Amino acid sequence: MKKRWIVLAMSSALVLSSPSMLQVSASPKALAAAAAENQSSLKPIVGNVSVVAHRGASAYAPEHTLEAYRQAIQMKADYVEFDLQMTKDGRLVVLHDETLNRTTNAQQVYPDRSPWAVKDFTLEEIRRLDAGSWFNEAYPEAADKHYAGLLVPTLEEAIEFVKQAQKGKVGLYIETKAPDVYPGMEEKLIAALSRYDLIDNGDVILQSFSEESLRKLKTLAPELPRVQLYSAAMLKDKDVYAEFKRISEYATGVGPTKSVLVPKLIDAAHRNGLIVHPYTVNTQDEMVSLLSLGVDGMFTNNSDLMAELLKKPYISHGTASGDVTDSSAVLWARANKESDIQFEISKDPSFTAPTVRKNERAAAERDYTVQVKVDGLSADTTYYYRAKALPGQYTVSGSFHTAPKKGSQKPLTFVWGGDTGGQGEIPPFKAFQAMAALNPDFFLFSGDTIYADNQTPSVPNPPSDSVPDFWAKYKENRTDAGLRSLLQKTSTYAIWDDHEVINDFSGPFEPLTPFGLQAFKDYWPVSAERSSMDKLYHAYSWGNTMDLIILNNRGYRAPNAAPDGPDKTMLGEEQLNWLFDQLEHSDAAVKLVATSVPISIPTGKAGARDGWANGEAGDLTGFETEFRKISDFIVQKEIKNVVFVTTDTHFAEVIQYDPSGDGIADYRELVSGPIGAGRGMPGKLDPTFGPERLYAEGGFFNFGACRIDPEHKKFTVEIRDESGKVHFSQTFPLE
Repeated sequence: MKKRWIVLAMSSALVLSSPSMLQVSASPKALAAAAAENQSSLKPIVGNVSVVAHRGASAYAPEHTLEAYRQAIQMKADYVEFDLQMTKDGRLVVLHDETLNRTTNAQQVYPDRSPWAVKDFTLEEIRRLDAGSWFNEAYPEAADKHYAGLLVPTLEEAIEFVKQAQKGKVGLYIETKAPDVYPGMEEKLIAALSRYDLIDNGDVILQSFSEESLRKLKTLAPELPRVQLYSAAMLKDKDVYAEFKRISEYATGVGPTKSVLVPKLIDAAHRNGLIVHPYTVNTQDEMVSLLSLGVDGMFTNNSDLMAELLKKPYISHGTASGDVTDSSAVLWARANKESDIQFEISKDPSFTAPTVRKNERAAAERDYTVQVKVDGLSADTTYYYRAKALPGQYTVSGSFHTAPKKGSQKPLTFVWGGDTGGQGEIPPFKAFQAMAALNPDFFLFSGDTIYADNQTPSVPNPPSDSVPDFWAKYKENRTDAGLRSLLQKTSTYAIWDDHEVINDFSGPFEPLTPFGLQAFKDYWPVSAERSSMDKLYHAYSWGNTMDLIILNNRGYRAPNAAPDGPDKTMLGEEQLNWLFDQLEHSDAAVKLVATSVPISIPTGKAGARDGWANGEAGDLTGFETEFRKISDFIVQKEIKNVVFVTTDTHFAEVIQYDPSGDGIADYRELVSGPIGAGRGMPGKLDPTFGPERLYAEGGFFNFGACRIDPEHKKFTVEIRDESGKVHFSQTFPLE
């Protein structure tokens, strides 16, 4: 019966020795095998994820009664939890609280014996109490007349009941509660387990908040697994890696409160060979969220909900919508296994009005991600959608707003940002919640949506060099509830930059490009127009308020170290001419150019500049010659209200440019970030295109927000920190 406790060895071996050996056309079987063996610690280290019935089926029956245990077993729980207290005459009883008054009628039966501590009552006195009627009063929707008169069980009664109910197929998860109050509790527990032959031939896990108690239990019964429980306060300000290494001397697992579950905690536990069983997880949304982190089991009052999730496919990492137009959108979702994902789309949030249904097969070769395009939508309309992985019934919902019709001018609000998961920063990132609070029309994810070449729990031995490694990075960031919430609340335009593959890469010359590109397209709702021939550049109109012109700054560029000159390109001739065409023929109030690298902020390194600017005098390895063509085109064609927007630099800046030197700003550049990566500080600007710095600030997590008011010809720019506080705000007139 200890088969559920077999810990799987974690392999950090690479599936293939060379990136050139794996093409994006690799077989589904090969990709599935690679994904299963990838080095991520954000997956269970046991054979099966355990459903632990917290105090029995305590959402449906009075906790710690035989009836609660019966229902938990019926709901297919793997373990039933027992909390132990000890009576005045030394008997172990199963009860959560140290006092009797919350879950029995002790206050009525013994009115003069406050505070009704278990240790002050004999077992015979406790036998007179009703441990069920309180539940009927507290939870009338789940009340049952048969609950009245249920008794507080002894440890022996609880063991015998569970053993007989399922012939030993359900395990026991036993906690020593307040062992400092009950000297000798551990010895009595082990003696009872020995009498029932559960030390060597049972499925028993021991747990406690008390380190002293667990150490004693290790001495008394070293064969039994032991889980160190943690409250949030117990882990506050602690290095979880050091803490879990320390406790691995006496514990084989950790049981933290669900509120502290983040990738770093899972990584620290799994790296020390400790299973992770958080408490108490009662909704399927929470369960899925924690399953995405790679927990090995969880405590729940609702064993049926957890068992149902584990039995059928489910949406594992939220949903998203993207590349929205005035008549279409792309919907995205991921399942945990092969299945048909069904989307329903409606103008009615209750889905009672006519709906559109679309199904797409989730398969291993795309890591069970799917995308569907929805056409024929109404302009300037809010749509609601929901997705489920059939035959599972767990549903994830989202919404998006379509763009206004061409020719109309409506107010527009959007947020932008980038740089997530780099330089030691690991989800969750607070900025996503602050973004969602602004109710933007869309989110522009401006590159470095992952850091494939940085060490994180999903890829502890970087760089990512297989498609499953890149997939693991996206899944790691999608464990962030704030990011999932933002993606489900509004639509997204996602662009890539260097860390979607490897630092400062040039697409045509980097062997890892096909892997990173496939994963990017798998994990973002990218339209066929953008993904066709892997071009990734495209334009989207929001009425006549704004044209969003998305560039691909990676896929066509020359090597960074090449000297600047007429033959050096970042965009390639075709994309550059396309950009000119978009700028010249746009009649939108604002022409927003989404570029993943900055104009006058030198990036990369000396001798191999990554952005447009050369930077220091004598370093001619930027892409200034090509950008001068863009700058001259804007000036000569007198194209107004051109705004470049980017992240990449790890600090925030707002710059306006006067390349002709006539004192009039010809275009502007907005820089935000990082959302969750290393924080830098502003430096010297390259003077080539006449930059004027209006704002610069570093050393903090931030994002940008823009509001366009075409009626009053105003364009407002804000830089906000991760809590949503405004650090900079300026309104520019629209010409």
